[in-house]
Amino acid sequence: MNRFSLLAASFSLFLCSSGATLLAQPPGGQGRGGMQRGQGGGGRQPIVVSHGLLPDTDAFTADGKPIKVRDLIQGKYTVLKTGCLTCPEFLRAYADVEAIAKDYADKDVQFFYVFQSLRHPEREGYVQAQNMSERLLQVTEAKKKLGTNVPWIADTIDDSFRVAMKTNSNSVFVISPDSEIVYAADRMNGDGLQQALSKLVGPIENPTSARDLQLPQLARFRSTNVTNDILVERPDGLVILKTTPENPADTYYVKLRAEAEPALLETGTGRLFLGFYPDPIHDAHWNNLTPGMKYELQLPAGIQADPATAVAKKGPGDSDAQPRQFWVNIDGNTPLSDINLSLHYFACAPGMCEAMTHKYTISFTPEDRNSRTYSFNRGQGAPGGGMRPGSDGERPGMNRRRGPGGSGNNPFRKNQPQGGRRP
Repeated sequence: MNRFSLLAASFSLFLCSSGATLLAQPPGGQGRGGMQRGQGGGGRQPIVVSHGLLPDTDAFTADGKPIKVRDLIQGKYTVLKTGCLTCPEFLRAYADVEAIAKDYADKDVQFFYVFQSLRHPEREGYVQAQNMSERLLQVTEAKKKLGTNVPWIADTIDDSFRVAMKTNSNSVFVISPDSEIVYAADRMNGDGLQQALSKLVGPIENPTSARDLQLPQLARFRSTNVTNDILVERPDGLVILKTTPENPADTYYVKLRAEAEPALLETGTGRLFLGFYPDPIHDAHWNNLTPGMKYELQLPAGIQADPATAVAKKGPGDSDAQPRQFWVNIDGNTPLSDINLSLHYFACAPGMCEAMTHKYTISFTPEDRNSRTYSFNRGQGAPGGGMRPGSDGERPGMNRRRGPGGSGNNPFRKNQPQGGRRP
């Protein structure tokens, strides 16, 4: 093998082993100024919408004012960065966005975070908002927790921006002054955004380091997947089910999450997981001096559930905010459609504690919100889509920037100038 072949083989091996990403060119050629759009492993076309006019989707400002996303552009280059409270990739990447936004403020480039439905519900106790007021409370929580200066907008409760743009919670876009998508990446890894802005707007001579921004240090999160008096251990591969509150505009201080074994969806027989979560955005908790929460299932004729009703054991101390979880064995002859659930509990938050009953419809179809329960299921049942128990949510091969230059372990970048960003 000659030296050129050996180098090519080594480079190919590096791409496969390190998960390096390449800019992908969409149909129709390059973008403005010869800029290639998109970022995807192995040079593939990105999954997100990567060219054309920015869809005219609805959204809300952080204070609840309805807007059209396209109206934000106002003749300026605009960066739209998706995010949420539970996506570990976003939580690692946002510091770079803050640093880049500071550098390009004098170049009249706008930056916005777009808050989406939660990528990993249950992470740090957060659960999906069931109305727009709750989503805006989650935006407020994100601003406070992350210490962001880049302004936030919120996707609609039916995820119009996420669906239209085919995003996940760490996607990033650059929109031109005439509202064209000129750069798009499924995930913000490496320095792709910085390179895109350098080509489109101009380079930064002395880039800001994220270390200099004094952003909050986020505690490392470890998932809990055990069986005890109030929790049940879940296997990999469960499917998140669609749950619909009877009165979504009301405040449900405790939220239901339902998941199913794939066999239950296919045959009507299998295990159903029920979890009940005090919502941290309402500072909700259980009062262990009152009767324990109780659920009741209302089932179609011919369907058996064991247990069809159950009362939760109490947690530690006079109050706690841990979930209450159950396994239910369902026995049916055919695939199920919907079942109803009633939740009886004492809703407790600062200044109040009162008995409530809330009702849900559980549909035996995937929730389909681009979500996965953190670390131990595949969310929508896609084979191989889950994360290993105990992992920190980082995918194998993800571009991890360990040094000041943000180059990770790429041997082909040893002599490149430093100046990358890292939180």
